[in-house]
Amino acid sequence: MSAPNPSPPPNVATIPLPPGLTLDQYLTLQGQTVTIAITVAVAFGIVVWDYFLLLPDELVVYTNKDQRLLRVPTTAFFILLRYSGILATLPSLFFTSVQSQHCQVAVILSQVGACLAVFSSGALFSFRVYAMWYGSKLVTALVAFVFLTMISCWVAVATQYNATTGPPTPFGSNCIMHPIARWAPISYGSSVLFDTTILILTLAKLPRTVTHKSSVGQQIFRDTLMYFAITTVTNIVVLSIQSLGDSHAMIKPTAVPFSTVMTVTMGSRVYLNLKLLHQRNKNRGVDQKIPLSMSSSEGRTHPTNASEFSRMSDVRTNPQSVVYVDKPIMPQPPSKYRPGLFPEEV
Repeated sequence: MSAPNPSPPPNVATIPLPPGLTLDQYLTLQGQTVTIAITVAVAFGIVVWDYFLLLPDELVVYTNKDQRLLRVPTTAFFILLRYSGILATLPSLFFTSVQSQHCQVAVILSQVGACLAVFSSGALFSFRVYAMWYGSKLVTALVAFVFLTMISCWVAVATQYNATTGPPTPFGSNCIMHPIARWAPISYGSSVLFDTTILILTLAKLPRTVTHKSSVGQQIFRDTLMYFAITTVTNIVVLSIQSLGDSHAMIKPTAVPFSTVMTVTMGSRVYLNLKLLHQRNKNRGVDQKIPLSMSSSEGRTHPTNASEFSRMSDVRTNPQSVVYVDKPIMPQPPSKYRPGLFPEEV
């Protein structure tokens, strides 16, 4: 008479191993999966936190009495950027952290959000440089070329992401990501090319205008330069990680969300930095256009040193002591912007 089969020990779960994996390999894979899930959750949390942090400033823009502000293209790009960051990171939770029956849908939505974030932030950066260079045709053509190159690369890489729904797992997501093409880092390479171009064009404007900049222009320039630099450095780091060999395949996904985080947060600040400064000036009763820089003729309309200020004071207090000389009034050069276009409107 054969002995009965021994019953399994109590409180012990039986976990089926994926084909071709040992127990140690499976535990290592699960640990890496949890790391990726935590990274995506942190990135999503940062995006949401930054959204609510800037929400009061965003509402100020929407409630502005000047309706022209809502009709300029940069406002549309700003709105798109604000919500594309959430669209890029929220679906990522469903194919990295939770059980899902719609893995491919989540991947598609996440990639659409990432592409929209890159597009809208790139457009905001491009318009800012366009304003700095006063609509230079050569600069516009260069920025348009690298911008279109970047968008094309991101769309091409986004089509390579695929996932299938796997069997339920004890923890983490049951989505199985397919291997991506080896040329996928080209998307981050194109972002580095675009960001570097924007940064160089911004720095190239510094030597010629720093001595004649208005105080407002100096603040705008300094803040914008910082946002461009942070975005550039972040994408260089992500590109470096994405270019590592296959032995670091599980590390690469942990760097991807932070490119989107910096793209969204820095792009939003490039827009709000100028718009809110203009709004604060109007609230103080200074209803004027904000110059990024002043030409020598424009700068001479106000005293630039102590002696000139003293001479102007003498004119006010003792006009009899001043010898007036007839001098033809020189016509002001035409604006380098097209009619109705000022720095704060782009």
